[in-house]
Amino acid sequence: MDNAGWRPLMPPEGGEGGGAGGAGGAIDGNDWRAQLLPESRERIVNKIMETLKRHLPVSGPEGLRELNKIAMRFEEKIYAAAVSQSDYLRKISLKMLTMETKSQSTVPSASPSNSAGNSSEDSAAGKRARLHASNQDESRNSVDHISQLPDAIILHIFSFMTTKDAIKTSVLSKRWRSTWTSNQYMSFSLPRGSSRKSKGFINFVDSVLLRCTAIKAKRFLFDAPCLALVQSSLDKWLQFAIEHGIEEVSVSLHYWRHKVYVLPRILFRCTTLVSLRVSQCCFSVFGTVNWCSLKTLRIEHAELNDDGMVRVLSGSPVLEFLELKSCLGVKHIVIESKSCKELVIDSHEFGDDEGLTLKISAPHLLKLRLLGNSQGGEFRLDDVSSLIEAELNFDMEGFAADDGDLVRGLLKRLHHVPKLVMGSWCLQALSLTEAREEVLPTLECRHLILLGAAGHEGVPVIAEILESTPRLEKLFLQMTRTLNSMTVSNAESVGHRDFDGEEFWNSAKWRIYQCLMHLKHVEIVDHGSNSLAWEPVLSLLKFLLQNALWLDKIVIDSTNSKSSQAVDPWGLLDVARILLSLPKRSPSANVILRYPSQGSSSKHVRKS
Repeated sequence: MDNAGWRPLMPPEGGEGGGAGGAGGAIDGNDWRAQLLPESRERIVNKIMETLKRHLPVSGPEGLRELNKIAMRFEEKIYAAAVSQSDYLRKISLKMLTMETKSQSTVPSASPSNSAGNSSEDSAAGKRARLHASNQDESRNSVDHISQLPDAIILHIFSFMTTKDAIKTSVLSKRWRSTWTSNQYMSFSLPRGSSRKSKGFINFVDSVLLRCTAIKAKRFLFDAPCLALVQSSLDKWLQFAIEHGIEEVSVSLHYWRHKVYVLPRILFRCTTLVSLRVSQCCFSVFGTVNWCSLKTLRIEHAELNDDGMVRVLSGSPVLEFLELKSCLGVKHIVIESKSCKELVIDSHEFGDDEGLTLKISAPHLLKLRLLGNSQGGEFRLDDVSSLIEAELNFDMEGFAADDGDLVRGLLKRLHHVPKLVMGSWCLQALSLTEAREEVLPTLECRHLILLGAAGHEGVPVIAEILESTPRLEKLFLQMTRTLNSMTVSNAESVGHRDFDGEEFWNSAKWRIYQCLMHLKHVEIVDHGSNSLAWEPVLSLLKFLLQNALWLDKIVIDSTNSKSSQAVDPWGLLDVARILLSLPKRSPSANVILRYPSQGSSSKHVRKS
């Protein structure tokens, strides 16, 4: 079959993610999506539609609407799963190319030409009659074409859809009316505020599972209010999935009049589970856990204890990724398995008691992320000697006198980590620490990401961090759109208008000279910051351009700026001109400016 109908999608000018790739794993996943314009996604959906029409030719508005839904859900699924823009385009291209090559149907041959060749004998009425007959033939061929589509492709399309939408595709072909019953991917959802529809929803799920003919189930996704009727049925639905060798389970319940769903014990003995996500469920672990195949575990809005955590980890010998979000009760996480590579603690709830601590001991862990609003306690890292990437992007809500010591203590335990991400709260905690007798430890960090500019009062702590990272090669700074009230008031209290950035950095040169010997890449991502945030950053860029010995490039990325000045927020072209007019210590240094343009994708200015 000719595969020319589907051509690989190419990324827009500027490469992958519009330059966001410099941020690393901590922000790549969000930044490239923000820079992908809705018009670009719409064009991709249209291309998917064109390919689907060749294999699923339908007639009538109803068929086209269903086909459009398939294309949109197909695109949304890959959009959510992709890790970068190039990965997004590559996956769509490969999926569509697979559909082209696996299709076993043939394109109907064209009608034979009239060898007699006397066109004068054809009347206008005859031409219309033949055209009408040809359209009827094409319509019949289209229906046959759908019916000949291999089951593997049909079920692959179903994997991107909810169960309800998969059933709706029955209108596309008579053969499809029963194909959905062999779908291995089950997805059920009841929106919030739909309690009156709960009986109909339960009957629908019961009917689907009763008619299911699939020998094995790959995915069971469930999202609904935590109603009494739903709870009583969910146990048997999960049992059905487990008996069919389920691999991926996601259960997300919305609290309803303080009802809490207790996960069935049979779930803790599901040996086929590879991925599990539970949200707002009672995660009580009393017996033995046997998750011998589990690789990904996400627990959200649950109450746990240390004993239950030990049972979960000991019963998951091949677990690779663990995320605990808004969980209460855990005080000590011990991960001894060599297979577990990444741990995410998001918005940890320490409880009402003062002085609570979450201890983490994971000697073989490679990535650690402390995220979200985690007030009421502190983190302590015991053994994290194998880490190669760490993210301190949590928020304790407000500042205490010893918050700076908390951050410094964490940095001491992370001194060996090559890639380090620090959020705005940690930066401000360091900058607001009055007692500066204890300096930052020397860090082996080579890739540093600072999320959120803190204005002029944040400059000294940035200098302190650069002083403590003598081998730094890549510096990424993400600027916030607006500064919070505390930052603004602090800036005003220290007289920010009298701050001389150039003088400060020249005086600090002797302290950070080792960093200047290794730094190669500097990237600034601006989300629409005001002049108060930009002034100290500009002074830093000028200093680095004039003093960094091996600097390769400075990238200023404002493609995702929400500033009212769409074309050139805060005069960034002027910023680029200032930098380009300065003498460079490194002869190979480039200044690259990426900024949004009205009605099109981002523009790039690159100067040496």
